[in-house]
Amino acid sequence: MTARTLLLAILAAGLVSADQPVVPTAVVEKITTHLDTTTRVSLFSNRLVVVSVRSETDDFNHRAEIEPDEYMVYLQTLEEAAETIGNDPVSSDVESEANSTTLIVNLGPDAPLSFTYSPLATLNLSLGKIATVMEDIRIQALEVLPGEIELSHWQPAVGDCVELRQGGRACVVFVEDDESIVLRREDVAITYTVAPQDRADIILRLVEPEP
Repeated sequence: MTARTLLLAILAAGLVSADQPVVPTAVVEKITTHLDTTTRVSLFSNRLVVVSVRSETDDFNHRAEIEPDEYMVYLQTLEEAAETIGNDPVSSDVESEANSTTLIVNLGPDAPLSFTYSPLATLNLSLGKIATVMEDIRIQALEVLPGEIELSHWQPAVGDCVELRQGGRACVVFVEDDESIVLRREDVAITYTVAPQDRADIILRLVEPEP
Protein backbone atom coordinates (compact mmCIF):
# COMPACT_ATOMS: atom_id res chain seq x y z
CA MET A 1 0.00 0.00 0.00
CA THR A 2 1.49 3.35 -1.04
CA ALA A 3 1.42 6.48 1.10
CA ARG A 4 -1.07 8.08 -1.26
CA THR A 5 -3.25 4.95 -1.37
CA LEU A 6 -3.22 4.78 2.43
CA LEU A 7 -4.36 8.37 2.78
CA LEU A 8 -7.04 7.98 0.09
CA ALA A 9 -8.35 4.87 1.84
CA ILE A 10 -8.62 6.81 5.09
CA LEU A 11 -10.46 9.67 3.40
CA ALA A 12 -12.77 7.29 1.56
CA ALA A 13 -13.62 5.50 4.76
CA GLY A 14 -14.53 8.82 6.32
CA LEU A 15 -16.90 9.56 3.43
CA VAL A 16 -18.81 6.29 3.77
CA SER A 17 -20.69 7.36 6.87
CA ALA A 18 -20.38 10.35 9.13
CA ASP A 19 -21.58 8.12 11.97
CA GLN A 20 -18.64 5.73 11.60
CA PRO A 21 -15.37 7.29 12.78
CA VAL A 22 -12.18 6.31 10.93
CA VAL A 23 -9.98 3.96 12.94
CA PRO A 24 -6.31 4.97 12.59
CA THR A 25 -3.97 2.31 11.19
CA ALA A 26 -0.55 1.56 12.66
CA VAL A 27 1.80 2.22 9.73
CA VAL A 28 5.02 1.05 11.40
CA GLU A 29 5.75 -0.11 14.93
CA LYS A 30 9.15 -0.61 16.57
CA ILE A 31 9.25 -2.68 19.75
CA THR A 32 12.55 -2.78 21.64
CA THR A 33 13.18 -5.03 24.64
CA HIS A 34 16.11 -4.42 26.98
CA LEU A 35 16.23 -6.71 30.02
CA ASP A 36 12.76 -6.25 31.59
CA THR A 37 11.93 -2.97 29.82
CA THR A 38 9.88 -2.85 26.60
CA THR A 39 9.70 0.36 24.56
CA ARG A 40 7.09 0.55 21.81
CA VAL A 41 6.98 3.30 19.18
CA SER A 42 3.87 3.32 16.95
CA LEU A 43 3.33 5.61 13.97
CA PHE A 44 -0.33 5.84 12.97
CA SER A 45 -2.07 6.91 9.76
CA ASN A 46 -3.57 9.97 11.49
CA ARG A 47 -0.05 11.40 12.13
CA LEU A 48 -0.13 10.29 15.76
CA VAL A 49 2.96 8.84 17.44
CA VAL A 50 2.57 6.78 20.61
CA VAL A 51 5.61 5.98 22.75
CA SER A 52 5.16 3.57 25.63
CA VAL A 53 7.66 2.17 28.13
CA ARG A 54 6.69 -0.85 30.23
CA SER A 55 8.61 -2.69 32.95
CA GLU A 56 8.13 -3.76 36.55
CA THR A 57 8.74 -0.15 37.61
CA ASP A 58 7.71 1.82 34.50
CA ASP A 59 4.28 2.54 33.05
CA PHE A 60 4.92 5.46 30.72
CA ASN A 61 2.72 6.47 27.79
CA HIS A 62 3.10 9.57 25.63
CA ARG A 63 1.32 10.78 22.48
CA ALA A 64 2.51 13.39 20.00
CA GLU A 65 1.33 14.56 16.60
CA ILE A 66 3.63 15.08 13.60
CA GLU A 67 3.11 18.08 11.32
CA PRO A 68 1.40 17.12 7.99
CA ASP A 69 4.34 17.96 5.69
CA GLU A 70 6.85 16.23 7.93
CA TYR A 71 4.57 13.21 8.26
CA MET A 72 4.38 12.82 4.47
CA VAL A 73 8.20 12.92 4.24
CA TYR A 74 8.45 10.19 6.88
CA LEU A 75 5.73 8.17 5.16
CA GLN A 76 7.37 8.40 1.75
CA THR A 77 10.75 7.34 3.17
CA LEU A 78 9.20 4.39 5.00
CA GLU A 79 7.19 3.38 1.94
CA GLU A 80 10.22 3.41 -0.37
CA ALA A 81 12.20 1.34 2.13
CA ALA A 82 9.33 -1.16 2.55
CA GLU A 83 9.09 -1.68 -1.23
CA THR A 84 12.75 -2.76 -1.40
CA ILE A 85 13.00 -4.61 1.89
CA GLY A 86 13.48 -8.02 0.28
CA ASN A 87 12.84 -11.51 1.61
CA ASP A 88 15.81 -11.78 3.98
CA PRO A 89 16.74 -8.33 5.33
CA VAL A 90 18.33 -9.67 8.55
CA SER A 91 21.69 -11.40 8.32
CA SER A 92 24.43 -12.38 10.78
CA ASP A 93 21.92 -12.24 13.61
CA VAL A 94 23.58 -13.09 16.93
CA GLU A 95 20.79 -13.91 19.38
CA SER A 96 20.52 -12.06 22.66
CA GLU A 97 18.11 -13.23 25.36
CA ALA A 98 18.05 -9.84 27.08
CA ASN A 99 17.78 -7.55 24.04
CA SER A 100 15.74 -7.64 20.85
CA THR A 101 13.92 -5.41 18.37
CA THR A 102 10.76 -6.15 16.39
CA LEU A 103 9.67 -4.04 13.42
CA ILE A 104 6.07 -4.41 12.21
CA VAL A 105 5.64 -2.77 8.80
CA ASN A 106 2.20 -2.16 7.26
CA LEU A 107 3.51 -0.60 4.06
CA GLY A 108 4.76 -2.07 0.79
CA PRO A 109 3.47 -4.79 -1.54
CA ASP A 110 3.86 -7.63 0.99
CA ALA A 111 2.44 -5.86 4.08
CA PRO A 112 2.09 -6.60 6.87
CA LEU A 113 5.66 -7.67 7.61
CA SER A 114 7.33 -8.45 10.94
CA PHE A 115 11.04 -8.79 11.67
CA THR A 116 12.67 -9.60 15.01
CA TYR A 117 16.43 -9.27 15.49
CA SER A 118 19.07 -8.64 18.14
CA PRO A 119 21.21 -5.48 18.49
CA LEU A 120 24.13 -7.45 16.98
CA ALA A 121 22.26 -8.29 13.77
CA THR A 122 23.24 -6.97 10.36
CA LEU A 123 20.31 -5.34 8.53
CA ASN A 124 20.05 -4.52 4.86
CA LEU A 125 19.79 -0.88 3.85
CA SER A 126 15.99 -0.80 3.64
CA LEU A 127 15.22 -2.39 7.01
CA GLY A 128 17.98 -0.35 8.62
CA LYS A 129 16.43 2.82 7.23
CA ILE A 130 13.03 1.92 8.70
CA ALA A 131 14.62 1.27 12.10
CA THR A 132 16.48 4.60 11.92
CA VAL A 133 13.37 6.58 10.92
CA MET A 134 11.40 5.08 13.81
CA GLU A 135 14.17 6.01 16.25
CA ASP A 136 14.12 9.59 14.90
CA ILE A 137 10.34 9.67 15.38
CA ARG A 138 10.69 8.40 18.96
CA ILE A 139 13.21 11.12 19.81
CA GLN A 140 11.09 13.83 18.21
CA ALA A 141 7.94 12.68 20.00
CA LEU A 142 9.63 12.76 23.40
CA GLU A 143 11.11 16.21 22.74
CA VAL A 144 7.56 17.64 22.66
CA LEU A 145 7.36 17.21 26.44
CA PRO A 146 11.02 17.08 27.48
CA GLY A 147 10.44 16.50 31.17
CA GLU A 148 7.61 13.98 30.97
CA ILE A 149 9.67 10.84 31.63
CA GLU A 150 11.31 12.41 34.68
CA LEU A 151 7.90 13.55 35.93
CA SER A 152 6.51 10.02 35.60
CA HIS A 153 9.17 8.81 38.08
CA TRP A 154 9.10 11.87 40.35
CA GLN A 155 8.26 11.38 44.02
CA PRO A 156 7.52 14.99 45.08
CA ALA A 157 8.90 16.29 48.35
CA VAL A 158 8.61 19.68 50.07
CA GLY A 159 11.33 21.92 48.69
CA ASP A 160 11.46 20.41 45.19
CA CYS A 161 11.38 23.08 42.48
CA VAL A 162 10.04 22.95 38.93
CA GLU A 163 9.84 25.07 35.79
CA LEU A 164 6.25 25.78 34.75
CA ARG A 165 4.97 25.43 31.19
CA GLN A 166 3.50 28.94 31.34
CA GLY A 167 6.86 30.31 32.46
CA GLY A 168 8.43 30.92 35.84
CA ARG A 169 9.45 28.58 38.63
CA ALA A 170 7.59 27.14 41.59
CA CYS A 171 8.45 24.96 44.56
CA VAL A 172 6.54 22.25 46.41
CA VAL A 173 5.21 23.49 49.75
CA PHE A 174 2.89 20.59 50.57
CA VAL A 175 2.14 17.03 49.37
CA GLU A 176 -1.44 15.80 49.80
CA ASP A 177 -2.39 12.25 50.81
CA ASP A 178 -3.61 11.57 47.23
CA GLU A 179 -0.17 12.73 45.90
CA SER A 180 -1.53 16.07 44.71
CA ILE A 181 1.07 18.78 45.25
CA VAL A 182 0.80 22.43 46.27
CA LEU A 183 3.22 24.62 44.32
CA ARG A 184 4.16 28.19 45.26
CA ARG A 185 5.61 30.44 42.56
CA GLU A 186 8.91 32.14 43.23
CA ASP A 187 8.13 35.43 41.47
CA VAL A 188 4.56 36.12 42.63
CA ALA A 189 2.45 35.13 45.65
CA ILE A 190 0.42 32.44 43.84
CA THR A 191 -0.05 28.79 44.77
CA TYR A 192 -1.29 25.89 42.62
CA THR A 193 -2.73 22.54 43.61
CA VAL A 194 -1.77 19.99 40.94
CA ALA A 195 -3.23 16.48 40.76
CA PRO A 196 -0.86 13.64 39.77
CA GLN A 197 -2.48 13.18 36.35
CA ASP A 198 -2.11 16.91 35.55
CA ARG A 199 1.60 17.30 36.32
CA ALA A 200 2.81 17.04 32.70
CA ASP A 201 0.27 19.71 31.64
CA ILE A 202 1.45 22.21 34.29
CA ILE A 203 5.14 21.37 34.77
CA LEU A 204 7.75 21.60 32.02
CA ARG A 205 10.63 20.02 33.89
CA LEU A 206 12.20 19.44 37.26
CA VAL A 207 14.84 21.92 38.40
CA GLU A 208 18.00 20.44 39.83
CA PRO A 209 18.76 21.72 43.35
CA GLU A 210 21.65 24.13 43.64
CA PRO A 211 24.80 22.58 45.16
